[in-house]
Amino acid sequence: MSDSASSFLHIGDLVSLYAEGTVNGFISTLGLVDDRCVVEPAAGDLENPPKKFRDCLFKVCPMSRYSAQKQFWKAKQAKHEKDKIGDVVLLQKLQHASNLEQKQNETENKKIHGDVVKYGTVIQLLHMKSNKYLTVNKRLPALLEKNAMRVTLAGTGNEGSWLFIQPFWKLRANGDNVVVGDKVILNPVNAGQPLHASNYELNDHPGCKEVNSVNCNTSWKINLFMLFSDHRDEVLKGGDVVRLFHAEQEKFLTCDEYKTKLHVFLRTTLRQSATSATSSNALWEVEVVHHDPCRGGAGHWNSLYRFKHLATGNYLAAEENPGYRGDSSEMSSLMEGSRSSKRSHGEKIKYKLVAMTHGNDIASLFELDPTTLQKTDSFVPRNSYVRLRHLCTNTWIQSTNVPIDVDEERPIRLMLGTCPTKEDKEAFAIVSVPVMEIRDLDFANDASAMLSMVVDQFIQGFISQNDRRFAIKLLEDVVFFVVDIVNSGQPILDVTMTKANRERQKLMREQNILKQIFGILKVPFQDRSGGEGPLLRLEELADQKNAPYQYMFRLCYRVLRHSQEDYRKNQEYIAKQFGLMQGQIGYDILAEDTITALLHNNRKLLEKHITKTEVETFVNLVRKNREPRFLDYLSDLCVSNNVAIPVTQELICKCVLEPKNQDILIKTERRVPKDVAPVEIPTQHMEIDDYVDEDEVWLVWADKVNEKQEKSIRQLAQEAGQGNAHDENVLTYYRSALKSPKNVFIK
Repeated sequence: MSDSASSFLHIGDLVSLYAEGTVNGFISTLGLVDDRCVVEPAAGDLENPPKKFRDCLFKVCPMSRYSAQKQFWKAKQAKHEKDKIGDVVLLQKLQHASNLEQKQNETENKKIHGDVVKYGTVIQLLHMKSNKYLTVNKRLPALLEKNAMRVTLAGTGNEGSWLFIQPFWKLRANGDNVVVGDKVILNPVNAGQPLHASNYELNDHPGCKEVNSVNCNTSWKINLFMLFSDHRDEVLKGGDVVRLFHAEQEKFLTCDEYKTKLHVFLRTTLRQSATSATSSNALWEVEVVHHDPCRGGAGHWNSLYRFKHLATGNYLAAEENPGYRGDSSEMSSLMEGSRSSKRSHGEKIKYKLVAMTHGNDIASLFELDPTTLQKTDSFVPRNSYVRLRHLCTNTWIQSTNVPIDVDEERPIRLMLGTCPTKEDKEAFAIVSVPVMEIRDLDFANDASAMLSMVVDQFIQGFISQNDRRFAIKLLEDVVFFVVDIVNSGQPILDVTMTKANRERQKLMREQNILKQIFGILKVPFQDRSGGEGPLLRLEELADQKNAPYQYMFRLCYRVLRHSQEDYRKNQEYIAKQFGLMQGQIGYDILAEDTITALLHNNRKLLEKHITKTEVETFVNLVRKNREPRFLDYLSDLCVSNNVAIPVTQELICKCVLEPKNQDILIKTERRVPKDVAPVEIPTQHMEIDDYVDEDEVWLVWADKVNEKQEKSIRQLAQEAGQGNAHDENVLTYYRSALKSPKNVFIK
């Protein structure tokens, strides 16, 4: 493509938009957990782009049609019409028309992909990180500037996503080609008021200015990040997210925290297939270095590269090893030697790989060297083998057997150094990462950061109503995320996991979401600084004023429960907080539900954590609530994979059969005609032959105020069938008691 053609804006180009006026900065988002659009002047400018530049990238798309989809959406919302036969048929027809419209949009978009965009035409801007469209909602006011209209990201797009692209200066006119670098006005078709970077600052994100639609002439400078013709899956590009797999060592290049410090290393795995050990901390974003810092594009063999760690935002770099004591030529000796000498071997590494906070340092520049003969100006294939040369030290990355975690019983983190000579065996495979995996990490990373802010607000002793509402919405999204089910309005606390998504469960731990969840469960109940008491007290959670907090904590426990299902590593991680969870049993925030789910079929954890204290706590819950689920919890505590655990069985039996706990037991009696005294028969010894036609089974129990109650099973069943909720609850409780360990709840 000629230089003159590449200077024009095309359908399919990836661009960033820089506001120029009273507020200067890139239009961006607040991550995948928030649909608001903002401009943050302090984050960066055209010379020093924001560190999270992926948040600023949009794809230029043609105008899509939405009339059939709009009709279908409206019909779906009219729930009262769904029951009518005719309306069901109509709904199916509308859905078919909606699907047909979507396919027609895709077909037409492919036809004009690569066409030059002209002033006066209508475009849509697709945010690449979230896969949502920049959209104006003319029915809602902006959050802060009330005379303006709200601008957000919409998942499927709608007619509010249509934007006229108009010239800012008079040297351009409608019909002219849009030139990259032009200042433009983005005017929503329906709203009729241009996109505007306002002076209003978000309360919950200091420094971020609200983007809205209002009658102000804000100009947006179009900066090309990637030309549409570079969007080839087989070519390595700026913005691609990859894994770097050391072919000889069979380990992924990883960055993770160890002893409160970030380290770069090759990670050992115990899995049979090393390529299946896909940690989210082994994802790297490729940056192709250009004179224009806002530019990306396809990478060549003679290009310079940076690798940004996706989870932390730090850059791969090399620096002198502070413990260096020898010459770098001695690196070859590091591949051998006993474990006792490996600590001293680290002293022979002159340069080692590290994680660097800032990317605009020469220490973060690398070159890619092909393992086969290639032209220097040809593209780098996306799935190829490369050797990495560190630019400023003129050395090559080399693996070692030097453990970073040398004090561990089984070290898994091996240091990476550099050496002056290039070796064939030090090749890395560039492994492509699916888009959905990247979006999952983005969501988990952003969710963790937002939940961390919630914890900080609790530490400060105050959280506003809006922030609390946002935290609850985020926790609901996290529940649906880890369960891997679409939110279609179902009761969230009733959602169950049908098939565990191991990769998403792993993200809960690796991206510290579980850590923040425990922070939310712990911090509000701690004394605040300045001698003030806690923000909340467990015994006051049942008060109506604390209902939002109670719901928030229930969601936290739901996240914990779903995160540990059939996943041993998460179970071990969560079990470390057993003391905290045990202290929150009985306050109706699902702590006991989560504990029993955690311990169910996990004999090792059961034997370690279930003591007389825990059993007594659950027995007291049975007394307080008289609900079958608490009996089920006790049953779960003494069985693992359908095999009884004698230790916990004995604990439960001894506790339940103590005289002080007689009030929670149900007595079963066989009653014969009045002139014959009642005979008590333990349930487990009843035989059919012991009964005669006139005999009846009666239940005798104590209610919550310890008053004696009795009824025959026949009478209980009859009245329960007639809608008597009390009798139905008694029968349900009795039924659960029959299933309890050794029927200890039946006399």
